[in-house]
Amino acid sequence: MLIYAFIYIIYIIYILSLSTKDQLNPIEKPSATTVNEWKNRTIYQLLTDRFAQTPGQENPTLCATNKENEVRHYCGGTFRGIISKLDYIKNLGFDAIWISPVDKQVENETIYGVGWHGYWAQDKFSINPHFGTSEELKNLVNTAHQKGIWVMIDVVANHMGPQQGKEPGTTDYIKIYNRFDDINDYHKYCDSCNCDDQQNIEYCSIGGHDLPLPDLNTENPETIGKLNTWIHELVTTYKFDGIRIDTVKHVRSDFWNDFIKYAGVFSIGEIYDFNVEYVARYQQGGHVDATLNYPLYQKISELYSSPFTNMYELRDRINENRQYFVDTLALGNFVDNHDTQRYMHWTPDDTLARNALSFVLLYDGIPIIYQGTEQHFTGFPTGSDPFNREALWSSNYVTDTPMFKFISTINLLRKYLPPAYYNSLAIEAWVDTNVYAFVKDKLLVVTMNYGSGEVINSGKYVLRKSITIQGNGWWAIGEELINVVNCTEKVLIDTNGNVPTDLYGEPKIFYPVNKLIGSNLCKL
Repeated sequence: MLIYAFIYIIYIIYILSLSTKDQLNPIEKPSATTVNEWKNRTIYQLLTDRFAQTPGQENPTLCATNKENEVRHYCGGTFRGIISKLDYIKNLGFDAIWISPVDKQVENETIYGVGWHGYWAQDKFSINPHFGTSEELKNLVNTAHQKGIWVMIDVVANHMGPQQGKEPGTTDYIKIYNRFDDINDYHKYCDSCNCDDQQNIEYCSIGGHDLPLPDLNTENPETIGKLNTWIHELVTTYKFDGIRIDTVKHVRSDFWNDFIKYAGVFSIGEIYDFNVEYVARYQQGGHVDATLNYPLYQKISELYSSPFTNMYELRDRINENRQYFVDTLALGNFVDNHDTQRYMHWTPDDTLARNALSFVLLYDGIPIIYQGTEQHFTGFPTGSDPFNREALWSSNYVTDTPMFKFISTINLLRKYLPPAYYNSLAIEAWVDTNVYAFVKDKLLVVTMNYGSGEVINSGKYVLRKSITIQGNGWWAIGEELINVVNCTEKVLIDTNGNVPTDLYGEPKIFYPVNKLIGSNLCKL
């Protein structure tokens, strides 16, 4: 019996050594970018395969017409392509990029094409050769840093890539995954995702019965060690400034606390859900620094799409967010991304789009703009996956479109605002059925959902409403504000300290004239 007890003890020691051999000391982490440092950044989300091809090796016709068979496969975007177009991003006014996952993907064909997007890993410890080499990725990050652009990397710890035609949950299925080739690295296979059951959400495979994604066992100490080692090495090797974490709600929440420590940089998680209380739990528990603001996105996409909606719903959602989230100033705001329908597919009215973007770019939080928005991409024909993942080279990277100019102007304004702007909560200045206005520092933003509507013979929009916004001491009597959207409209703070203005449909972004001197905005 003593011999068996001794053998058992040796076995336990061996298992524990396996579970810790891939662990790192979380103190040994890269120089962290903090949450507060990210609050004054604006992020341009790009898909490496769809953003730009390698100079001198371009095939401009590939994926240019958004044919389904093409866009479910690699289109030729590379790290070197991104480097060649960093000035395009900089000229748009962005000082951070979010790039798609860089892991080596499974190469097999599936009913949904191949893993060009980066979410179907085969080897997390190797770089996707379709995008380039390890040295080229390092060069991308270094070059971006030289231009004042931070780089956020998209990462996946929930699952690996699918294999069409193989029986999931078997040793034969998982043997191709580098370092994750043990059956104990995975949850027991189940493909029915009951979204009302959190345990089911965390343990079962996503992707559906036809193409399940092997679900990593994030309760197994050895698997945890491998994942922590991977994220630490990825961030430190390539000097990434932040991580966007995919499928956060599909992993037990406590797993993320150590994971982000090993990353050592700002983390923003994807919890694709519109329930404020549910999403906020992940920030409340310190599981991630911030989340993508899907609850606010739901209201932005609805309310800035038609005049027949009610802006009081935006007020309600803002108040709900502030009730549950620890720090709404760190949340990622957006009008769309690669997982949602293109905003401009269902809202082709540029006036509505400019109002939505004004809110996203200037309200509390970190703005995230998805590639192609500046080119008015609509994701034709459906607006959804895979058509919302267009190749940007089809636009010829023109920089004189109205939307490009609008976004670059607002980004320039953001850079000129004082630190107090990024660290203070917006104050509601006006709300009614069609209008939502707010003040941050001395900036007044008036948004509305009237759209362009009819125009009169002079080419001006129809007057929708005249309002007077109470100043509440934000500006001095007689102080002059200018609307940076058009640079022609100026208003004087009246004798009551208030702001009178006429609303036609376009957003209004007012700032004191004397504070814009030297900004190059409105030629000041």
